Amino acid sequence: MDLVNSAEKEEEMFDESGSRNLSSNLRLSRKPAYASARSPNRVVNGFVEELPINMKPEGKFGLGVPIPEDGGEIIGKDDDFRTCSTRSDATISNHIIPSQIRAPIPCLEAQFLPTAAPLQDAITVNPREERQGRWDNFRDVSDNVVVNPDPLYNSRNLGGKRSTRGGGGGSRRGGDISLSMMSTRSMIQGSVITFRDVEYVVPVRKMPCAKVHKKVVLNGVSGIMRPGVNAIMGPTGCGKSSLLDVLAGRKDPRYLTGEVLIDGHPQPKHFKCISGYVVQDDILMGTLTVRESLYLAAMLKRKKDYTRAETKEKVNEILEELGLSKIADNKVGTELIRGISGGERKRTSIGMEIIADPSVLFLDEPTTGLDAFTAGSVIQTLKTLSRRGRTIILSIHQPKYSIYKLFDSLTLMSNGRIIYHGTARKEPVNYFSKLGYVIEDHNNPPDFFLDILHGEVRPISNSRGKSEEFETESDDSYERMRAVSDQLANTWSESTECSNIRNEVLTIRSRITNTASYVKPESLKNIGYAASFPRQMLVVCWRTTLSLIRDPQASIVQTLVYLFFAIAMGVVYFGLDNSLESGLQNRSGLFFFSTLQVVFVNIGSIELFLKERAIFVHEHSSGYYRVSSYFLAKLICDVLPTKALPVLFFMPITYWMAGLNPDIGRFLFFELILILGTVAAAASAMAVSASVTLFSIANVIISILFVFMMVFGGFLINLDTMASWLSWLRYFSIFNYTFGGLLINEMADLTFCPATNRTTSNAIDTRTCEPGRVYLDTLGYANSTAWDLWLNVLGLSVIIIVCFLLCYILLRHINTYK
Repeated sequence: MDLVNSAEKEEEMFDESGSRNLSSNLRLSRKPAYASARSPNRVVNGFVEELPINMKPEGKFGLGVPIPEDGGEIIGKDDDFRTCSTRSDATISNHIIPSQIRAPIPCLEAQFLPTAAPLQDAITVNPREERQGRWDNFRDVSDNVVVNPDPLYNSRNLGGKRSTRGGGGGSRRGGDISLSMMSTRSMIQGSVITFRDVEYVVPVRKMPCAKVHKKVVLNGVSGIMRPGVNAIMGPTGCGKSSLLDVLAGRKDPRYLTGEVLIDGHPQPKHFKCISGYVVQDDILMGTLTVRESLYLAAMLKRKKDYTRAETKEKVNEILEELGLSKIADNKVGTELIRGISGGERKRTSIGMEIIADPSVLFLDEPTTGLDAFTAGSVIQTLKTLSRRGRTIILSIHQPKYSIYKLFDSLTLMSNGRIIYHGTARKEPVNYFSKLGYVIEDHNNPPDFFLDILHGEVRPISNSRGKSEEFETESDDSYERMRAVSDQLANTWSESTECSNIRNEVLTIRSRITNTASYVKPESLKNIGYAASFPRQMLVVCWRTTLSLIRDPQASIVQTLVYLFFAIAMGVVYFGLDNSLESGLQNRSGLFFFSTLQVVFVNIGSIELFLKERAIFVHEHSSGYYRVSSYFLAKLICDVLPTKALPVLFFMPITYWMAGLNPDIGRFLFFELILILGTVAAAASAMAVSASVTLFSIANVIISILFVFMMVFGGFLINLDTMASWLSWLRYFSIFNYTFGGLLINEMADLTFCPATNRTTSNAIDTRTCEPGRVYLDTLGYANSTAWDLWLNVLGLSVIIIVCFLLCYILLRHINTYK
């Protein structure tokens, strides 16, 4: 086959499809003498067979860079029937592993390995010297460089211009091979994830007091996930999401055995900080716009040394890359705010995870709940992202064929075991055909695979002579599926393909352990949160404030409640006198209802963590922020403004309308004790909301708690007459300290006398005036010293501190493992 003709055909193909636009500035040229054909490698099913290689003593493992011995050409067709021509004669690769243990590269992907990182400078190769084996002219100015001096690059929409000097460049006639400077953010170096003999066994019990049984979720699975789109597929409950979570470090390590390696190293503890994870249900803050969501993620996930302008530029880049530019300023949407579509939400979730350019992106069933077109659009977006070098691992149930074609690697699972693991497209079909399972014409391969796993398809013939093993007479669909799955899993574990994968995994591990000079990659060193503690607090505060402003219904209702009760109580208790008959009773009633208001109005605080629980769990487990920064941000920007400010502004209405003590000190203490009471009630509700997952349960718990506090508050029952084994409960009552503080503050220095208008001229009034302290003594409130007054402040402060600490501890121990 003539190489130039092949290149021209491929150039036309790429110009029409436009599917290889890598948005880089890459110029390649070659002299015509260098375009002569050499001994080609074979292309089997569209995948490049390995070349014999020599090793250059450099590279990430200290083991060398693969260099073809003969620099041969690769000419063939891939699964999409597009002409493919690849030269491998001048390839510099700093891939994580050398060629022998690298996956077969799809023919069209072999031109530019997806694990390439951005070129930091120009690289020039003289083909004449290179043909003589002189590699000195390669100047590797980046740690992550992949160079392939193929003239076909000129025809692949790489963003460069064809040279017109001396007939070189795009004409393929004359001139040296050259690469111009690419965008420093155009390529990502994906990680290679290997896992060996992974088992995940969890304890389960059918009833609270029943015996604990062990459930095997994953059973001895092994494999390799390389840069590209890696799909994990299987029926419901097969363990595909569990395997995804194990690889992402999101399963409880107490129940996990086996080994997971990232670039040949044990999975770091904080792997979440350098990877991305998109959950099945899009967890987004509905009050933010798409642009704000990405900006928030960028501020939290990107390194500290990026300026605000660079962060905004990165956000715009992601918006354009994911096709979100037109709806960038639309709100995501809530129950009350109309937002973006499901596909746009999914792409927004993806954008938030790739904003920090992670080397690995995990997605849990990204097409669930989407229509066929939107699902295809999402997977096509992931395919585009993978071409820039990312390792993308996703779980999926039963995709259509147009989606299946986009997968580079496929892992089939059933009952926690692997049925097939390797290259996607035709290879799984060929593998099952060897077992006697022949796909019908026009059948969708994913449907065919699941039919096999469910026992709906029986083997016609088996070249391995084991077709009888795959037959089962069971009428029970579950038992039939389990029997077939076990047989297929056993066959896979004994297959040559599985043996090769295990050998590759062992080779990767041994090359790390046996290389004394190998240095741990910088990407796996000192992994931690990208943003500092103050920055995390500021960003979460900013988001909380925006959410309160844009979704103010709850805050407005609470404010109106405070205003209504402030005016209502002011009207009811307007102009209180110091009479013995009404002065004591009315003041006691006013203070009790004031306490009742500031406590029970905070029942709504149980929504604080219940409403955002999913967001908090996802973002914290994804390495966005620390628990402490989130907790303090919510406390400062949510609890204090929405709970304390209404008391500060509206309770003075009641105070002055009721004609209470005009002393400014008494008034300020009145405000202080009510603010502490409302914050203590909010803290109690927050602790309850952090301890449960259901709103109905939290509502019952906090209501019962507040009712018991009210009973032991000193107004409904005399504290001195309570049984000794119950009286200690008063010290845990918010009502006791709030109501008692208000009473002592107002009545300690007042004297209440009989009303003169209640006596007649013929009657003799024998009643005398009574100091307020006497009334306080009858209720059981000590009031002889100033300490008795401030003891109530101390009691409320202790309740606030204890509840907030309890809330923080509960948040830290929320199960972030899936």
